[in-house]
Amino acid sequence: MSSKRKRQRPRSARTQRRRAAAAETGQRGLKAWILPGFLGVAVIAIALLGISAIAGDDRGTVTAEPAPPPVLGEQTARVVIHEYADYLCPFCGRFARTIKPELQERYIDTGLVQLVWHDLAGHGQPSWDTANAARCAGDQGHYWDYHDFLYAIQQGAGHDAYSDERLKEYGDAMGLEPDAFHACVDAGTYEGAIEADMRSNRRQGITGTPSFVIGDQRIVGAQPVEVFEQAILRELQGG
Repeated sequence: MSSKRKRQRPRSARTQRRRAAAAETGQRGLKAWILPGFLGVAVIAIALLGISAIAGDDRGTVTAEPAPPPVLGEQTARVVIHEYADYLCPFCGRFARTIKPELQERYIDTGLVQLVWHDLAGHGQPSWDTANAARCAGDQGHYWDYHDFLYAIQQGAGHDAYSDERLKEYGDAMGLEPDAFHACVDAGTYEGAIEADMRSNRRQGITGTPSFVIGDQRIVGAQPVEVFEQAILRELQGG
């Protein structure tokens, strides 16, 4: 056997569970959610409204270990946006690249809104690995930098862009302390936290990415920024 053969990570059992769960995803249905009446938008067309079909790619044998979610914005913010997303979801990427920057400038950086991230990993192993790597970057205070980078490279990226080796290279390029970051990525340290997120999402009936909850309002898909602004203003005005 050649000494040049790439070392395989001892994660084959987890990989098999991931593939099995991902295979089940396509067999489950979508729920269509109607946005609040004042928005007057019905979520009826996935391709037009920007939503990926996800149905809980959970790991039955992974122990769910809840952990504090990644948060952007002030704890004193009057409005909280809960985002449910996947780093391989193209519509999540659209939101991250085109809508989030506007919301951040107008509402998050001004202290009015806080954004809370929830993992909804539904594209197999790469979804779980990227979600884990981002949380590993968060250990060093760079969750949102890593988040933005992953979505910046998403367009045109193949699954090889999300291998553990590449994910570690991205962290190195950001200047993360390599020993701790690499160990966290290799160990899948946050799989339990991601599993806890997935179970919570499923209990809430959240099955597509991206999905957002703002107060009692649910928004599905990469909607125009005006849709988010109306929901935010409604909350600021007391619902």
